[in-house]
Amino acid sequence: MFKGILIAIAILFAAGLLVWWLRKKLNWGPQAIHSPHFADHVHVAPASKFIADIQRDAKVSQLGPHRNPMAWELRKMVARAAAPGGHAVLKSSAPRAAVSDNEKVLMLSGGGQWGAYGAGLFRALHDASGNGLAMKNVKVITGISTGSLQTLLLMVALDGNAKRQTRDYAMRQLEWGYSPEDEGEVVDNKGMFQMLLRGAQAGTAPLRKRIRHAIYENGSAEFLDAIRNSSIEGYVGFVEANCGHFHYADVRELVRKAPNNESAVEALTAAAMASSAMPVFHQQLRVTGLASGDRSLYDGGVRRSVFFERAIEEMQEEIKQRAGDPADPEPPGADQALVTPDFFVVRNGPTVRDLAPHLDASDDPLGNGRRGYDLLVNESEIGAIASLRLLNPHGTIWVTTADGWEDMICPATGQKCKKGDKMFDPDFMTCLRDLGRHKVMRNDGPWWEMRRL
Repeated sequence: MFKGILIAIAILFAAGLLVWWLRKKLNWGPQAIHSPHFADHVHVAPASKFIADIQRDAKVSQLGPHRNPMAWELRKMVARAAAPGGHAVLKSSAPRAAVSDNEKVLMLSGGGQWGAYGAGLFRALHDASGNGLAMKNVKVITGISTGSLQTLLLMVALDGNAKRQTRDYAMRQLEWGYSPEDEGEVVDNKGMFQMLLRGAQAGTAPLRKRIRHAIYENGSAEFLDAIRNSSIEGYVGFVEANCGHFHYADVRELVRKAPNNESAVEALTAAAMASSAMPVFHQQLRVTGLASGDRSLYDGGVRRSVFFERAIEEMQEEIKQRAGDPADPEPPGADQALVTPDFFVVRNGPTVRDLAPHLDASDDPLGNGRRGYDLLVNESEIGAIASLRLLNPHGTIWVTTADGWEDMICPATGQKCKKGDKMFDPDFMTCLRDLGRHKVMRNDGPWWEMRRL
């Protein structure tokens, strides 16, 4: 019996040694990007007043004063609309909403491969515009996860001050980014069973290469110059692993303050990949060379889908100061609407999950864990968008989503679209791009208005 115990211990030791060796050999480690100036242009997204109330007894540094450039930009949009001779914000019809003269804020959600919906949507708007401008008078763009790459490209594609050929190029790059021929062009997906050995389900070296190609093709600085000179403010959100706080990067400043083009590309790539680095599923993203030490960053969707709380509270303060009668501390909603910029929200994904009846007969931890994660993220996405109305009660909010994808016909198969287990399925992404185009071609267009309070 004693001999049997020794043999069992030896087997367990050998198995443990084998796992350790495999872990050491197969583990990807972090996707490290060297960007010393990165942290200089990253801002903590301050907590809303309500969250600050809840966190009164907590030791959290974000409750103190912080520079919040997004709030400053929103305030300036209100001031321009309210200024003598300024352009009041007027209501427009859904089909014409994107090309009205109103100043606009565009918010792009996460969704991974679902970002193909947004790519198809904006390409169709671009082609139908007649002037290569999918949306008119966009002043601020925010992006999370897949929306972060869209932010970089749309800062150029939607910039009315950019040359037409530059906007066309940016839109082609956006569509290309969501048109892989194989999943391996985006991620090195080894499956969930290798997660413990590799540190994540998918390696992100291909994604890094793809982002670099999208913004720095063949070493050309044309796109970097276009971002540097863009009339649109762009902000990309992510979460710092250590403190757990939500941060956002100022895209233009990452380029403008970079010592050279290569440093600018690395900083933009770090921002886009940080915003897309979903823990466990994607290889960890780590920015190195910072004065404060290396920092591991997570997908912004870990915390929220669209980020705006304190910035929009400050916008509301500006609205109440400038709308209607200056002596009235609570101007009528109609007067407030006249100085509130239009908000456009792209939900790069569905708002409900498809049925999963197999889970009623399975206690598979991976399958159930993945389902729980999907439901949690979906609820977070929808809740964040709905919260926008509570913070912005009188302005116009336009929304579009990838709902309806299951009724699209896949060009590759001639059958209704199906979503498989791939992280980036070329056929499914083709369906999503077609869905975006289809909604643009509808009589009422791709946008619908969120009801007011």
